[in-house]
Amino acid sequence: MQFEQLAAGRSWRGDQPWVATDRSTGLFEMEYLSHVREADGEQVSGAGFLRTGGDETDALVLMLFLRDLSAEYGVRVVWRDEDNPLAKLRYLEFRHGRLPSGNSLEELLARRAVIKKVEGQAIMFYPPAHRLNRQLPARPSQWGYALCGLRAYAPTLLEAEQEALKILRAMRRLGR
Repeated sequence: MQFEQLAAGRSWRGDQPWVATDRSTGLFEMEYLSHVREADGEQVSGAGFLRTGGDETDALVLMLFLRDLSAEYGVRVVWRDEDNPLAKLRYLEFRHGRLPSGNSLEELLARRAVIKKVEGQAIMFYPPAHRLNRQLPARPSQWGYALCGLRAYAPTLLEAEQEALKILRAMRRLGR
């Protein structure tokens, strides 16, 4: 149910993500899970798919969601994607919400901005651990975002994405 809420909660540039579990009733989902279990073992409890269409924020939203599921339920989550547009991360594994090295996903991503292109305009998203955010006065961790020469902050990536899209729509109406 959490996964379905995430999938329905935002616009995806690529396809909407989905997950298959033992509770899935669709033929495609059941077959997909069966093939993953054949390849990776019977301990696999779910498998999903997302076609990102090259959108880094689609990939990042799903990664953060999987990381949060891993932390909340204390499970191991594996991400495999040969075409991942995000920092060329082909394989990620979370155990209790952390990478096997003990680092957080944000520490791994802090090296560069995440880019979302909307109608030819690039929107840059900066994780809370990004070096530009560290020079600000101490405050709760926030995601930075920049577009059209503006820079602002929001508590979460999803809120930053929503605010950036609002600004972009307003700029378009102003003819910029």
